[in-house]
Amino acid sequence: MARREGNSGDSGKKGGGSQKLVRFAWLADRLAAMGPAEIAFRVREQFKRAVSRHYQPDFARLVSGPLDPLPAIPGLAEGLNVFADAGQLRRDWQQLAEQMRQGRFQALGVTWPERPGLPEWHMDPSTETNWPSQPYCFDVPYRHAPDRGDIKFVLELNRLQYLQPLAAAAAIENDAALAAMVVSHMDSWIAANPAFRGVNWISGIELALRVVSLLVVTTLIGDQAYSAEFRRRLHHCLAAHGYWLARFPSRFSSANNHRIAEAGALYLLGRLVPTLHSAGEWAEMGKRILEEELSLQFHDDGVGAEQSPTYAAFSLEWIVLCATTGGRMGDPWSNASWHRLVQAGGHLRAITDTGGNQPRIGDDDEGRVLCSLPGPECHVNTVLGYLASAAQRPDLAPPNVKAHLGHALFGAPDPAQRHDFEYASFPAGGYTAVREWRGGEEILWVMDHGPLGYLSIAAHGHADALSLWLHIDGRPVLVDAGTYLYHSGGPWREHFRSTAAHNTLTMMGESSSTAAGAFNWSHKAESRLLETPTNFAMEAEHWSVEAEHDGYAERFGYHHRRRLERIGGDGVQLTDSLRGQGADEQIEIGFLIAPGLDLRRTADGWQISTGQKRLLLIAHAGHLHGWVERGLEKPARGWYSPAFGQRLAAQRLVFTGRMGAGDAAVFNLTTGFRT
Repeated sequence: MARREGNSGDSGKKGGGSQKLVRFAWLADRLAAMGPAEIAFRVREQFKRAVSRHYQPDFARLVSGPLDPLPAIPGLAEGLNVFADAGQLRRDWQQLAEQMRQGRFQALGVTWPERPGLPEWHMDPSTETNWPSQPYCFDVPYRHAPDRGDIKFVLELNRLQYLQPLAAAAAIENDAALAAMVVSHMDSWIAANPAFRGVNWISGIELALRVVSLLVVTTLIGDQAYSAEFRRRLHHCLAAHGYWLARFPSRFSSANNHRIAEAGALYLLGRLVPTLHSAGEWAEMGKRILEEELSLQFHDDGVGAEQSPTYAAFSLEWIVLCATTGGRMGDPWSNASWHRLVQAGGHLRAITDTGGNQPRIGDDDEGRVLCSLPGPECHVNTVLGYLASAAQRPDLAPPNVKAHLGHALFGAPDPAQRHDFEYASFPAGGYTAVREWRGGEEILWVMDHGPLGYLSIAAHGHADALSLWLHIDGRPVLVDAGTYLYHSGGPWREHFRSTAAHNTLTMMGESSSTAAGAFNWSHKAESRLLETPTNFAMEAEHWSVEAEHDGYAERFGYHHRRRLERIGGDGVQLTDSLRGQGADEQIEIGFLIAPGLDLRRTADGWQISTGQKRLLLIAHAGHLHGWVERGLEKPARGWYSPAFGQRLAAQRLVFTGRMGAGDAAVFNLTTGFRT
C-alpha cells in the first residue's frame, strides 16, 4: 500500500464535511463538560499555543554547565546483574534486537511493515500512511483522521520504549554493535522530529514516556557509545521535552494519568539532568504535583479513581519510580505518600487471582513506564512486584514473578500466594472482592459499585455499573469485553464501553451511562453500596454484597439493584431487581464468557467448562429467556478484545424479557462440582 504524507488541514476532500461535523460535535461535548475556570484555562492555553507557533527558545541556553556526566538512574545499571541467570529474558532481548535490525516491530496487536534500517517514525502500520512530521504540532488533527489510522500506533513506536531492553542487552552482553544501533535510533529520532513539529510533540504523556526511555538508555549504555556532538543534541532534546511539558500541562478535566506522567518526567529530568537550566524548578514542581495527584487520583481506600486497574498501575509505576529515584539521591518522599502507594497496591492485590490475573475493568491500552519487551504483559503484576520491593511489603507481591527489566532497579520480589478467605470491600473506589477456597481451588468474585470514572469526562471508565467478574482456579471465566481501539474505534469504541459489553443489566438496549465521544460522557450513572462488612460479620459460608445505581432513573424511573450472596455449599445467588415506578421494560442481563471455554445448555442450566472440567453452572428459573449470542454486529453483541487493537467473537449468555417495579431476576451460580 502506498504511503502518503499528510498536511495540517483536513485529511482530504473526501469526507471533509462529515469530519468537520464530527469535530464540532466533539468540541460541543467537551465544552459541556467544562466549568468556567476550565474554559478560561483553555482560552489561555490556545493563546500560548498561538504564541509558541512563532517562538522557539534557544535550547543551548537552556543547558548550563558541562554536559557530563550523562544522566543515570541510580542503581539501574548496577542492578543488571540480577539477570545473570535469566537466560530466557536475555534470549528474548537478543531476538528483539535481531527483529529491529530487520525492521520488524510489533505492538498493540499490530505488526509494522518490514522496513530494514532506521524506523519510519511517522508511519501508521495499519494504513501505511504517514502522519504529518513538519507542521506545528497543534495543527495536526489527530482526533479525527480515520484515513491515517489510530494515532496510538504511531505514538507507541515513538515512545522509544523498545530501546530500553535493547540497551539492557547491549550492556549485559557487552555488545558494542547493539549499543551503536540504539544510539543510531535515538539520533534518527532527534533528527526526524524537530522540536514542537509533527505528530510526536502533540501529547505531554508521550513526551514524558519518551523522556524515561532516553534516561534508561543513557543509564544502561554508558559514556563510550556517545560522541560529543550527540551528547549536545541529546541534552537539547531533553531540554525541549522539559520545556514543552512545563509549558503545556494537563489541567482540569485532562488532569488524569497524563498529569502524573508529565510531572514524573519533569521530576526525573530535574533530578537526573542538573545541567538543564530549569532542573531545580522542575524537580520541585514535579514532586509537589505527584504527591498532590497521589491523594487525588487514588481514593481513600486505594482504588484508582480512573476505575481501571491497568491505569492505576501505570500511575503507581510513575510515582514509585520517582520516589525510589529521589530517595536514592537524597530526596526522600513522605511516609504519607508511601502509605497511599501501599493502599493502592492493596486494592490491586485483592483483585489478583492465584494465576496472576485481574479483572479487566475500564480502559487498557497496555501502557507502561519501564519496558522489558514490546507487547502485552501482566503490567499490574509487574507494578505489584515493584511496590513489594520498594515499600518492603512482601504481601503485595504477585503470585508469580516473571523476569522484567524493572527488577534491575527495584529488585525481583518473591512470589506471594494467598490461601485464606478474604472479603475486601472498597466502598470509596467502588469494588468488593471475595476470595474463596472450594475443594482446594480459588474462586474470586469481583463486583463493581463505584463511580464511572475520574473528573468530569471520566475518560477511561466504562458503563459497567454493578458488573460482575468471576475467576476460578486462576483463570478468568466471566470477563470484561476489553478496550479494542481509541480514536479510530468509532462505533466499536462505543460498544466496548457500553453496558451491553459488561456482565450486568441493560434496559431497553441503552447503557447505564451515555457516551459523548471517545473519552467523554454526557450522563453518568451513580452507584452506591448498600451493605458493607461493618453491617454484619462476613464469613466463608455466608457473605453478600448489595448495591444499586441510578443510571436508568431519569429515563425509565428505575434504580437497578444487584445482590450477590453466598447461600451455602457451592452456591452463590445473584439477584437483579428494579426499584422505582415505571412501566414494564425490556431488559437483558448478560454474561460474557472467556474465550476458550465451552458453554452448553444442560437440564440444570447453562454449563461453562474447560475440557472435562466443569467450572460454572448458571441456572435461572424465572420468566427470562436465555440464549447464546456470538459476534453480532448490528447491534454489536458478543465481542472480546484480548489486547489493544484486537477483536474476537466471544460467547455471551444473555437473558431477556420484561421487568417492572418490584420484579426480580434470580440466578443460581454453582462453582463446585462433586465427581
